[in-house]
Amino acid sequence: MKKTLVAIAAVAAVTGAMAEATITGSIQAGTNSTSTVAAGAAAVNTLTIEDSNGNTVFNIGVSEDLGDGMTFKGNIAVEMGLSSQSFGAAGVNETYASLTGAFGGIKLGALQTPQFQAIAAGDASGLLISSIFYDNNTHQGSTGGSQILLQTKSFQYTLPTFVDGLSLEYQTGLGAQSDNTSDAQNFSVDYKAGALAAGIAYSTYKQTSSTTDTATTYYASYNLGPATLKGMWGNAQTSGAATVNSTSFGVVVPMGAATFMYNHGSSDGRVYNTASTAASLVSSVDHAADFVGVSYALSKRTTAYALYYRETGNNASVTSFATNSSWNTTHIMVIHAF
Repeated sequence: MKKTLVAIAAVAAVTGAMAEATITGSIQAGTNSTSTVAAGAAAVNTLTIEDSNGNTVFNIGVSEDLGDGMTFKGNIAVEMGLSSQSFGAAGVNETYASLTGAFGGIKLGALQTPQFQAIAAGDASGLLISSIFYDNNTHQGSTGGSQILLQTKSFQYTLPTFVDGLSLEYQTGLGAQSDNTSDAQNFSVDYKAGALAAGIAYSTYKQTSSTTDTATTYYASYNLGPATLKGMWGNAQTSGAATVNSTSFGVVVPMGAATFMYNHGSSDGRVYNTASTAASLVSSVDHAADFVGVSYALSKRTTAYALYYRETGNNASVTSFATNSSWNTTHIMVIHAF
């Protein structure tokens, strides 16, 4: 249930009107067990209590009808997860101010990237656990090069609706690096009609003034009733190196209070960031990943999850996946929304 606060907003000081603010959010508690196996070495196992998905958060949202078909909306996301994500700059929750009207929509702040939106729509796990497709196709997703979920200092423009179900967006990052070489540009097209949802996200990002990274993600999902099928296809290229191609297919099956999820991803390489100012790297080694999970609704707002994810391959890098031949993680958690 949303807890609603009636507060005096800045508009009230001028017009005497009352603005309504809402507080919503969620709390996650659980464990994360991981096992990493390097070539020729014993497995390294860890067990932690954490919220690595940004699900422990509260949002303060405001909405004001400005008249003449225009609406102002704003949100402040405060993440309180055990992963110590910083205010408005990490995780998956947006902090923004927006204005919508007949001209379309303008949004400013820390915003989810179009690549993240596309992958969240096409991944059967809903990014409860990051998939291999996520690693390969969002490496350049932010203005700093390392914030691949959320793009800070971001501007987004949504075109007016010309066709029912069709959405066109453009997003860019401002003031990303001191030399202004990042020049992150994102374009997305999304379409929804009945049981079908599909879209494409295209991004370019300059790691330096002379190198450009690109990524393209196509996604589609179709609700058959008993199950929803999901798929993604895409590619990523960095610093003029060979293109990494990825595919992902999954299914979501609701059965009463329970929901079963399965997703398989594969690629002919791997792309990732080493740091906010370092060029991304490409490995030619094939990767594969499998996700299986089940959720169970304990109530309308409380859901329990058991999730398992396994990734195999070799990145041949000292900073990501190193010489590991496999990596797997198991999450047992409960999320309560309010």
